[in-house]
Amino acid sequence: MPFASWLSHFVVVGNDAPAWAPDGTEIAFTSFRNGKGDIYVMRPDGSEQTRLTTSPAHDDLAAWSPDSKQIAFSSDRTGQLEIWVMNRDGSDQHQLTFDNARDYGPTWSPDGKGIAFRSDRDGNAEIYSMKADGSDEKRLTNAPSSDNSPQWGPDGRIVWVTDRGTGFKTSLWVMNGDGSNQHRLTPTSFFWNETRPAWMPNGHIVFQADRDAPLGNTELYSMAPDGSDLRRLTTYPAKDDWPAPSPDGKLIAFARGPSPFQNEIYEMNVDGSHAREITLPRLAGVNFGARPSPPIAGKIFRVIYDVTEESGADRVSPTVACSARVGTRSLRERIRNFDAYSGRASCAWLLPKNAKGKRLTVKIAVTGPSGTIARTFSAKVR
Repeated sequence: MPFASWLSHFVVVGNDAPAWAPDGTEIAFTSFRNGKGDIYVMRPDGSEQTRLTTSPAHDDLAAWSPDSKQIAFSSDRTGQLEIWVMNRDGSDQHQLTFDNARDYGPTWSPDGKGIAFRSDRDGNAEIYSMKADGSDEKRLTNAPSSDNSPQWGPDGRIVWVTDRGTGFKTSLWVMNGDGSNQHRLTPTSFFWNETRPAWMPNGHIVFQADRDAPLGNTELYSMAPDGSDLRRLTTYPAKDDWPAPSPDGKLIAFARGPSPFQNEIYEMNVDGSHAREITLPRLAGVNFGARPSPPIAGKIFRVIYDVTEESGADRVSPTVACSARVGTRSLRERIRNFDAYSGRASCAWLLPKNAKGKRLTVKIAVTGPSGTIARTFSAKVR
């Protein structure tokens, strides 16, 4: 199934796949705020978020050139996923690969002269490389397994993900930049998957795995390039993914959420401490928590509005604003609050005794870190 068709079967929200610019000034990432994936950049603290791609197609998996001047990415804007490249400000977007297969997951060689990527042009997923202008394509892996997610390291080697040996569980392998000396880094396992490897400046590798309970939980780990010194970095009981070390080796950007389709971007120290959210979730209105009872003159009238965070792992405490009027008279609310645990906002007013027969109009608005959602209700007072 083409990636765009596969993606359309899921409601994907939030932001993921961060990639740190080698000069340390920006993080590129994929955002689904416009319906499909687009490439954005932001400052390392999450500020100054700027959209770089505006195609109605799906753009994803940004990868910086070593000089921080260009960004390679994957796009299906021609009807099939291909490798594209653009300047860091989004200008001069042009296609590098041209075939009828899916090409995605670009990664630059440390000298900036080559790009490795995943392609299924020969019937199954393999790792290929090409020059940075798209010429001189070469196949680096040749196995009946699925070989994907290449990441070119500072020493010229490529770490990648494969299901060799199991056919369904993945582990990490490494090879030279020309495809030679392919060998396993992590043991073959029939119980867990290891994915999303990324090189750290000190030569270690950070990656995602579902090694630890509960079932389906994914965490981030690091290890030495020979597979030793394995360390667990995160302990969030759902999905941690897409690790991206900072160029100074002090921080790791990553994606976190209750599912793979509801991520936001976080940062943590390289030892896994002090995780904090740097892209903030959008609120979504569910509905009135209960259909408002008919308003009665001289009685309390209450509205309850249930909201939810569409993505991310940290609950926020939004602000609630209430307004009401009977005819042309504005009312002062008696109750206004938000229960962060249940996501329930509520407002209440005392209706005047002389309001019978007049129309009551109320509005409840909930404002979170990335916007405001609101509901209105109107009925004749009994």
